[in-house]
Amino acid sequence: MNFDEPTLLTVLGLASLTAGAMFATLYRVARQMPGVLLWAIGCCCIGLATMVDGPRLIEDWRVASLLFNIPVAVGQVCILAGTMQFCGRPGAMRALWLLSAIVVVVTIVFTLLVPDTAWRIGALSTHQTVVNAWTAWILWTSQEKLARRVFQVAAATVALQACAGLVQGILIVGSAAPVSYGAPQLPLANLVSAAGAILNTLIGNWALFLLIMLRLVGEVRAMAGRDALTGLLNRRGLRQHLDPLLARGPDGGQTLGVLLLDIDYFKAINDTHGHEMGDKVLVVMGQVLASVKLPNAAACRWGGEEFCIVLDNPAPAAALALAERVRAHFHRNSASIDGLGDGASVSAGLAIMPQQPGFEMAALIARADSALYRAKESGRDRVCQATPAPACALA
Repeated sequence: MNFDEPTLLTVLGLASLTAGAMFATLYRVARQMPGVLLWAIGCCCIGLATMVDGPRLIEDWRVASLLFNIPVAVGQVCILAGTMQFCGRPGAMRALWLLSAIVVVVTIVFTLLVPDTAWRIGALSTHQTVVNAWTAWILWTSQEKLARRVFQVAAATVALQACAGLVQGILIVGSAAPVSYGAPQLPLANLVSAAGAILNTLIGNWALFLLIMLRLVGEVRAMAGRDALTGLLNRRGLRQHLDPLLARGPDGGQTLGVLLLDIDYFKAINDTHGHEMGDKVLVVMGQVLASVKLPNAAACRWGGEEFCIVLDNPAPAAALALAERVRAHFHRNSASIDGLGDGASVSAGLAIMPQQPGFEMAALIARADSALYRAKESGRDRVCQATPAPACALA
């Protein structure tokens, strides 16, 4: 069961440093994703300490113990805190400082004040087990569905390393093996520890890397379906929202509603006040529509100064009330824009159709567009509903 431990530690150190550099690079390109920087710091701490300890560069085992055990344990705590941040768990920095302080005190006590290698390694193994088990639990219980399997793989590898640390501690504390360079000559314990480190380095770090990439892919997909200026859905995002609604059968008694909105005299606003003012008006409309609380409603920027709300199974009275609320809120909120005077107004057209055989979304949108045209022709700043319905409503 003998193996070249210095060489193995050197290789693992290089692998950890590579993972740290990879996480640091991703932190820069991933718009400072929470937790990734702490993962980078943790891997670098572990890698540097392992590189120093691997070739046995330091002869004094006490100095070697301080330079190896503290950075490795602190690195594992950084990975725990980074995982907490990545998964949105509170208390990451508090856990970082508390657990790091514990490992520093334990290492100093059992290395300098009460030199006892077996109990030092036993205590540090217990610390490692707790930290890794905590990390594994956070990964396993993550609620992100996009990468559920990857979270489980990462959790399993960290959990196995936690078990390896626990077994190593039990073997060392229960053994009377001699000490050399601060580590008991106990091949089985060393082999268990090395197996856990290899597993976590080769699989665990790559699982974390894959989690970052999957989250980035999810963010890119979300951005592709969003309007950059208003933050609302764009036509692509609205289509994705509509697909499951349109896939419903015609026999379910379902209805769909469309509310089209067009900002009045928007070209005049751009020509008179400049396009920056026009952008501010669009942002206000986006904020108003984002605040819509009607269940089963999805708002999007339809194009230019036009916006659209798709309503699933709307009650006609509730849909009309929603349109009036949007119209009134937009007028009031746009009046707070400096330089716009009394603010801007919006016209709206509402149409509701049952999803009967032969239903077409294009026909529903055309009816809403026709109602919007009537609102414009009737004097703007009002809501019109497609026939059969009362003509137009003006607050």
